[in-house]
Amino acid sequence: MISSEQILIQIEKQVHKAKIETNEQSTREALVAIRALCDVVLDSSATLPPVLSTVPTSPKVSTQSSVLKEDDANGESLFDF
Repeated sequence: MISSEQILIQIEKQVHKAKIETNEQSTREALVAIRALCDVVLDSSATLPPVLSTVPTSPKVSTQSSVLKEDDANGESLFDF
């Protein structure tokens, strides 16, 4: 993960570049880079959820089958009439 200190160093480099450029297009490119670097820092600090270690749980299914006993049933199968 990139630290915010490293990003701030890159922002300073882009600010210096924007100050010395004489071409308006190059100055705008440096400013866009500064904006992008700022967005990276702001988005990463705002969108990091707290780290939770959760394990998805599945409902427990009983493997034992219970046979229903009815007076008019012929067997254990659903199709036994």
